[in-house]
Amino acid sequence: MKRLTTMPVVLIASVILAYGQGFSNLNFESAYDLPANPDGEGELVPVTSALPDWTAYEGSLALSEIYYVSNTLGNVSGTVEREGGSLALSGNNLSVGLYDGGSISQTAMVPGNAESLDFEAFLPGPAANLVVTLGGQKLSYSALYDGPNYIEYGANIPSAMEGQTEALIFSCNEGPGSGGAILDNIQFSPSATPEPGEMALIGLGAVLFYMSKRRKQSGAGNEDG
Repeated sequence: MKRLTTMPVVLIASVILAYGQGFSNLNFESAYDLPANPDGEGELVPVTSALPDWTAYEGSLALSEIYYVSNTLGNVSGTVEREGGSLALSGNNLSVGLYDGGSISQTAMVPGNAESLDFEAFLPGPAANLVVTLGGQKLSYSALYDGPNYIEYGANIPSAMEGQTEALIFSCNEGPGSGGAILDNIQFSPSATPEPGEMALIGLGAVLFYMSKRRKQSGAGNEDG
């Protein structure tokens, strides 16, 4: 009987874990082992420590290192950079700079209740030069409001991608006058009401929890008898 009473708990945990494998480090604050005082042109740092959970590219070439620049941008040192200090957006410690042909990518599960993808960006060049794709589809984004040194943008997410494992890519077009982009605080904005899939998981969890509770009560009653 003990094995039967523990099965629902294990099943609930397995369902929740499988459902919660989503995107991470969307504010870029999980970096570690960055140099304390990089010079004006920046210092090379491993992508694995500078951008945990992300992959950085120059064109189609995956990068093993990117530059970290803290306070003065100076000359652009590479196609992907970590921006810190006065260069970071929104008062956070770290942001990401993309330049000609640079991109960052992460593949994970899109939240089941997500309706839009929001992000902060400083775009010195034309906004169209920053390309955002999810699941191979280019997202059309628009400005939501102005921050102190950035604009927050939002893009609708196709409903078919909710709860699916997809690649999220931010890239900067290559070419004269692209201007680059500085990114921060990416987030999936949920809908106001739970999605059907989310409701099904909640219902399943409630049923299994009730069954487990009933079995425990039944077992306690038999022991008392």
